[in-house]
Amino acid sequence: MIVFDNVTLKYPYDEYELLKGVSFTFRDGVNTILADAQSGKSSICKLLLKDIKPTSGQIFVDERDISCITNSNLDILYLPRNPAFFRYRSVQYNLEYPLKLRKVAKPERHKQVYAIAEQFGLDLGVKLSKLSAQQQRTVALARGLTVKRKITLFDSFFDTAPDLQYVNDVLNNFETCAPFTIVILTSDIRLAMGHTVVLDGGVTVFEGEAEQAQQVVSSLHWLL
Repeated sequence: MIVFDNVTLKYPYDEYELLKGVSFTFRDGVNTILADAQSGKSSICKLLLKDIKPTSGQIFVDERDISCITNSNLDILYLPRNPAFFRYRSVQYNLEYPLKLRKVAKPERHKQVYAIAEQFGLDLGVKLSKLSAQQQRTVALARGLTVKRKITLFDSFFDTAPDLQYVNDVLNNFETCAPFTIVILTSDIRLAMGHTVVLDGGVTVFEGEAEQAQQVVSSLHWLL
């Protein structure tokens, strides 16, 4: 469980607060943040990844202040719309990289990577630079599943998804990891699933079921 308690965020180069005392909870399972473009979705990810600190307020993960938890113990997988890769290395190299960092033995690395490549229909020998954007996102999903995480953040990752069935298939793969907390951050009301938070103008305007959140967003004037 993740809790934002009256969190404000103001970047030094901005005159205004991006987040104005937001409070909400991400539960175990699937959660959604619905917010307008340039309204703090990626900043929420950066706060959870500890790339930045809140101007004020607190963030708790499993009832512990995030400032007291090391990055490795947070155990977060971050999947943005355009994931980072070793673009001129092979699919296999990119899939194996998280396992190498964790010093997994080479035979076990190969076993895991071959299995997940078969699951996703990936050619291990091709270079990332030769793949389309959608194929690269598939590699990012496969790479994310090589190591089980407690928290997965989909930051606008699904905004270009071909359809909702694709999204559901991806989530089903990640839901096999337990305990888990999945957060979808998006401006697309069609993607609202599970426990949903709506942010507007840097404040929390709704928290509850996805269907109700969609109705709330429909009444707002967003620049999508």
